[in-house]
Amino acid sequence: MKHLIFDLIRATEAAAIQASHYIGSGDKKAADKAATEAMRDRLNEIEFCARVVIGEGKKDEAEGLFDGEIVGKYRDTKEPEFDLAIDPIDGTRPTVTSGPEAMSVIAMGNRNSMWFTEAFYMNKLAFGPALTGAGLSLAMEISDIVTCAARALGKPLNRLMVCMLDRPRHAKFMEALRRMGVRIKLIQDCDISGAIATCQEESGVDLLYGLGGAPESVITAAAMRCLGGGFKAQICSAECVPSGAVMDQAELVTGQCAFAATGITSGSMLDGVRFSSKGPITNSVFMRSASGTVRWLTTYHGNR
Repeated sequence: MKHLIFDLIRATEAAAIQASHYIGSGDKKAADKAATEAMRDRLNEIEFCARVVIGEGKKDEAEGLFDGEIVGKYRDTKEPEFDLAIDPIDGTRPTVTSGPEAMSVIAMGNRNSMWFTEAFYMNKLAFGPALTGAGLSLAMEISDIVTCAARALGKPLNRLMVCMLDRPRHAKFMEALRRMGVRIKLIQDCDISGAIATCQEESGVDLLYGLGGAPESVITAAAMRCLGGGFKAQICSAECVPSGAVMDQAELVTGQCAFAATGITSGSMLDGVRFSSKGPITNSVFMRSASGTVRWLTTYHGNR
């Protein structure tokens, strides 16, 4: 897996560059198609065979890469040796409306290591390494979660920050947090970066909570395993009614894994694609669970 580091980054870079041509365009379908085709083309150049376990298509009515698709240079001659969870554009809406935080992402694990569901939504709870021993659970009320987190971190509730998608379905949680004096960072999309922020002390984010896309949960789990954070997720209806068991990051992605992302539009984690007289400039991150290494890359591309 280590030898594929830059191959995966090249795939997210290619998708991000193509998506960047549609920033502010209002055309979600064209942006997604361009990013998806660029990512597929790059993946098919890599000397491996991998299966897309978490792809695009159904929830967003997108162009695909679809669940079950086989990619890589050896896709026609070998059995898949890796699982992939991909999102050529995590944040199609902020891409085409010039919003923040959109990025292209790939998570990779060994074969049969990634959990799959056709569900659309999961309730999620993410937190950094300092809270992995605090006993936080989705079975707890939001008020109990933040109380335990504040106690474990040794900070008052009014210094705690919870990241949450700004959706009507979260109104009751926002109200409860505000009554307690807890600060809230509301985001419009892209809860993968919101979860990762809990592992970055400089972000100021302590927790991510709330309902978001189920496919993104697997990608998030891979990133959290690489960063040593905690992640809980449970299938839910759009009305926040839970069903099934609560899963953690080690159940969503087993064994060694890796995560790569490239910014499309600028956000709190990654700068977006920029263009110079010599070609595009991209900002990416790559991480592996085996070593815990996190690499931040700024790449100056020669292609115009």
